[in-house]
Amino acid sequence: MEMSASSSLATLTSSNYAGVFLLSSCLVMLALYVATDFFTLAPCRVKLPGPAGLPLVGNLFQMRAGHARSLAHWSKLYGGMFRLALGEREAIIINTYSDVNKTLIQQGAAFQSRPEFRLWHGAFSRALDPDAPTTIGTTKFSEQISKYRRLLTAQTSAAKLPSFNHFAARRYFRLVNLLSDSAKSGVAQDLGFHFWTTTIGISADILFGQRFDEDMTRLVADVNIKAFRQRSLATPVHDYISLVATGERILLTVASPLRFLLRPLGISSWLDSIYEAEAHAKELRDAEVGYCKKLLNDLHERLDAGDHTPSQMGDLFRSINDGTLTPNEELRLATTLTGSGMSSGTGLTWLAPLLAVHPEMQEKAYRAIEEVYGGETPDPLDTDRVEYIKALGMEAGRYFASIRLGFPRETHEDVIVDGISIPKGVLVVYNSYQINRDPQRYDFPEEFVPERWMDGHYGRTDVKQPKVGVPHLNHGAGRRVCMGVPNVNKMFYGNLVLLLHFFKLERAPLGDAARAAVFPKLRAIGESSLEVHPIDDQVSVCDPQALPLAAGVKLTPRDPEALARWLAEGHRELDQWDRPNPTDASLDSEVVVDPGIRGHY
Repeated sequence: MEMSASSSLATLTSSNYAGVFLLSSCLVMLALYVATDFFTLAPCRVKLPGPAGLPLVGNLFQMRAGHARSLAHWSKLYGGMFRLALGEREAIIINTYSDVNKTLIQQGAAFQSRPEFRLWHGAFSRALDPDAPTTIGTTKFSEQISKYRRLLTAQTSAAKLPSFNHFAARRYFRLVNLLSDSAKSGVAQDLGFHFWTTTIGISADILFGQRFDEDMTRLVADVNIKAFRQRSLATPVHDYISLVATGERILLTVASPLRFLLRPLGISSWLDSIYEAEAHAKELRDAEVGYCKKLLNDLHERLDAGDHTPSQMGDLFRSINDGTLTPNEELRLATTLTGSGMSSGTGLTWLAPLLAVHPEMQEKAYRAIEEVYGGETPDPLDTDRVEYIKALGMEAGRYFASIRLGFPRETHEDVIVDGISIPKGVLVVYNSYQINRDPQRYDFPEEFVPERWMDGHYGRTDVKQPKVGVPHLNHGAGRRVCMGVPNVNKMFYGNLVLLLHFFKLERAPLGDAARAAVFPKLRAIGESSLEVHPIDDQVSVCDPQALPLAAGVKLTPRDPEALARWLAEGHRELDQWDRPNPTDASLDSEVVVDPGIRGHY
């Protein structure tokens, strides 16, 4: 009996201890959960709901699991605007079109600045020179930035674009040659190189007023695609936690000579990744600054010699004509616009493989082109003549939302939104992917429906409505909206109308040779599904611009003889193909052939 009582007492005591321990653990976890805001490095100045994070780092690592899906999940829980703690940064995420209207549009002055990030503004932009300029679009707001935007807006307006048609026409001819060569190969190929070198090539040509050869075109396209990846959100960690950045600096300095000793501990590989990331950023910056400086010097030499070729930078210099721009200011303007065709190239590279598995869309597009042009080859410079082609472009911008988180903003001044006080200096991110799927703005938001933009419809198929506001958030809204939208839309249309007029598309796997030729090579890590899913079929879930995985597209000419005739002589019907603009004294009537590419002018 005594032993039994003693045993029971011991059991009861153990049970109590276990219960107390469990209860204590729960209380500690609850306290940590409730007090997360007090343990994060980010200030808690904005009284908006948001997900609980981890002590110190907040929601930083949760974001790294994937921008689109993480934010989409949180938007369902916390609504149109919520707060995140990203290391030391307090961030507001905007998820609905109505909240964009309340902030970026109605109170645009308060939301017109930009945040700075260590990777982009430090390791990339200022890697070679502490005073090196960043692009206009990634710089904090100032009266100087306002001045730059006014200067560039005059050169990027829709009214100005026709003066550069002769450059675009040659690029479109080169595109059809590339597509024709791909069709002749008889095998599926990825079309990324075709589209990016066309759209970024057009941007570079009209910026500096000269036709670039294949090597320069490839270089500019490659650098701009890869440089954009330096602008991601919530990564790397040292962008958001100063202590980590300082620790990395110390480790890189102190441990560098001992890397071979640290390799067995696994530390060396981590250091190597930091070295490689920063070295890559500096390499990209070196290339960008190098070719922009060279091209600016070449342009000044031509202007001094009396060249009147229309170009964005040349026309800008002629309009100022007082030497008020410093070399750094010129470089800032040039780096801002050099890669402005990237968005169009990315959208086309997403769209082509989707169309390849939808022959009904291809046929509808072809019939629409036939109806407008009566069997003749469409003029790619005659933008928006074919409503269905325009609708395909607008829907691709909405559906794929390649610029996933827009270009982050920072509050320029204190502001109140719906009674919530938001102080100056808060990081603001408009979640383009989620906003482009706002059910209040779009019906069937998860489906690719070009008809939502046709016959008086503007975003919804169930109602006709006036064309008010931007169709989607892929290029921003309000102040600091992308200045190059007219050119982006024009290039998208020109590429797409020629592609669908001349060729049928079908999906097929990439062979070894075609996979080796994927541009840029980082897209060859996998092959897109037939669905061409905007999230699952991207290179990285945290890229600021969602790059599609490689996709095999087999091209078949609709009319091989008509295609051959157009390549031989029909292309000369393009407006301003061989004749210069009235003020263009530098271009003669001869077509200049790039010796590196047969027939690619």
